[in-house]
Amino acid sequence: MHKWQFFKSARCVQAKVETGDDLLALKELDKKLWTVLAAPTTGVRFDEATLKLLDADGDGRVRVPEVLAAVDWMAARFKKLDFLFAGNAEIPLDELRDNTPEGQALLKSFKNLLARAGKSDATTLALADVTGMTDVFNAQPFNGDGVVTAKSTADAALADTISAIAAAEGTVPDRSGEAGIDQGKADAFFADVAARLAWKASAADAAVLGDKTADAYAAFKAVEAKIDEFFTPPEDLPLVTDAPDPVLPLTVGVHPFWRGKFRAFAEAVVAPSTEITREEWDAVKAKFAPYEAWLAAEAGKPVAGIADDALAAFAKDGTAQAQVNDLIAKDLALADEFGRLVDCERAVRYAANLVRWLHNYVNQANLYDPKRDGVFRTGDLYIDGRVCRLCFEVVNEGAHAALAERSKCCLLYAKLTRPATGEAREVCAVVTAGPTAGLYAGRNGLFIDCDGKDWEAVVAKVVEAQVSLREAFWAPWAKIGNTISEQCKKFLSSKQDAAVAQVGEGATAAASAPKAAEAPNGAALASSVAALGVGIGMAGAAVGGLIGLVAGLPLWKVLAGVAAVILIVSLPSVILAWFKLRARDLGAILNAGGWAVNRPLTFSMGLARTFTRPAKMPMGAAVARDPYASYGWLKVLLVLLLLAGIAAGVCWKLGVCPFNCCKKQSAPAACTEQASETKTAPAAGAEQAGETKPAEKPVK
Repeated sequence: MHKWQFFKSARCVQAKVETGDDLLALKELDKKLWTVLAAPTTGVRFDEATLKLLDADGDGRVRVPEVLAAVDWMAARFKKLDFLFAGNAEIPLDELRDNTPEGQALLKSFKNLLARAGKSDATTLALADVTGMTDVFNAQPFNGDGVVTAKSTADAALADTISAIAAAEGTVPDRSGEAGIDQGKADAFFADVAARLAWKASAADAAVLGDKTADAYAAFKAVEAKIDEFFTPPEDLPLVTDAPDPVLPLTVGVHPFWRGKFRAFAEAVVAPSTEITREEWDAVKAKFAPYEAWLAAEAGKPVAGIADDALAAFAKDGTAQAQVNDLIAKDLALADEFGRLVDCERAVRYAANLVRWLHNYVNQANLYDPKRDGVFRTGDLYIDGRVCRLCFEVVNEGAHAALAERSKCCLLYAKLTRPATGEAREVCAVVTAGPTAGLYAGRNGLFIDCDGKDWEAVVAKVVEAQVSLREAFWAPWAKIGNTISEQCKKFLSSKQDAAVAQVGEGATAAASAPKAAEAPNGAALASSVAALGVGIGMAGAAVGGLIGLVAGLPLWKVLAGVAAVILIVSLPSVILAWFKLRARDLGAILNAGGWAVNRPLTFSMGLARTFTRPAKMPMGAAVARDPYASYGWLKVLLVLLLLAGIAAGVCWKLGVCPFNCCKKQSAPAACTEQASETKTAPAAGAEQAGETKPAEKPVK
């Protein structure tokens, strides 16, 4: 029993695949512990030839049994599998087994390849050696795929036969890139030739008019529908009289459009008569019935365009068919040699790529290692002062987004184009750092794929979600600021509308007055000024009360109070965001792309900063002062704060309420109580303020 090692990253526990023994024990690893159970062969950045080899059934998906089959294939031919972790596209010959038939056969193929390449003394076989020899082999007239072309023979007649087969039955691609034929096409062709000849031989029994049958039948079919219509009673005539059957003239009283067709029918079929009765018409139809049945049984239609003498030549003695079959058999004789080439290529490609695939399949070690890339990463999206490195290929945006939203990640769906070449594609980028306010549909960016090609990117859709705790901390304050801003806008807008309406009413009244306008209402003006004064006074009292509340407190209490207010507002948002950020799962995005992800792929906030990287100034960079910046508003704000501080200090020294209460170290409530008593009992207040009773003398 193999002793497995596991690693934990971002709360995701996965099996380690680090040694050859781990590879051999994969068949023992519980499938529930595999991170991926199936993956598509498209939309991934991986060697296409290796994926084609892994996808044994060619259905476009790589499943667990196919991965295990690849490992078993290597284990049967190599002593140990530790060399696979180097990821080199070459194999030392001393790594192959010499005690198994599979290993011996592969070693022999390796040596034969090296000998053909003039490297008999080489100790390693590289992928370039295999692909080079494969290209040479495929370009040969006979390459083991069972497909032959006109170039596969020097016999001109045989080449013409192959061309005729390709024209009649269609072609199949040869490994050389040429269009050719295989055994199935050849068999179908010669079967069609034999059937065509047999069908043509039976024409004598159906030729009721000898050599003129075909022309007469054509003239008959040209007028059949119209003559049937003439001799058929209308459907709306329920009763037919006993009147003699009508006679149809064929040359007199015929519409000019049909005159030529009827005359041709009369001359070819019923001549010398120029008219026809119902009984005669039925006899004509019965006469052509055998010929019509013969036509319906036409055989060998694919070779109908070949002349009769050529068909006979193809069928004569079976010579042509035997020559084609021999040529195809000669090509198939090299199938074993091609299979050995495929085995050599399979071994070298697995050596170079198999472990990388396993690190994106059995586990997601590449995803959780910032120094390596997952096979699903397609490139980098530069937008809004950041680069989103975790980008996925998308085929259908709507279907993808419906599943990817379950990832609880902030996602950008971007349409990519290259106007110079007309290329277009779509990607889904995961945003894990930076503010999200600047991300919106229609924003432009730049996408650079993993091959270094640049694409124009336009955001088509934004799936909003929490990105960072910093953004969550300031989110409530942003909402408060927006609310205050909106209320201020509404208040100012209403006052502006009222002022405009009042001015309009005044102008209308002035225009309609017969004489001089009335004098302004002094009482109304005084009332407005008084109301404004009361408002300013209330605001000043509120500010003064706040200053008075904190004026007598130690600095640490003031700071603690401010911190408490900030935490009360921001802490719930931060806690809620923390839970949401912990729940982010990249597995949902991969599932939307066709992957069968077996376990959640959560990630930490530290790892998230490697997925999306905001812009940073280079180390040691200096930023020059902006000569066009305006700091006037800042100066005004500082002056206002300074004046407010001076006013608060003066009030404190003079003991103006509420500072008189604070100066006597009384609670703010006492000040409020004193003000209330002053309003309800002015006489008593006056007595307290102006009349002081003398102290009573003590009684001796």
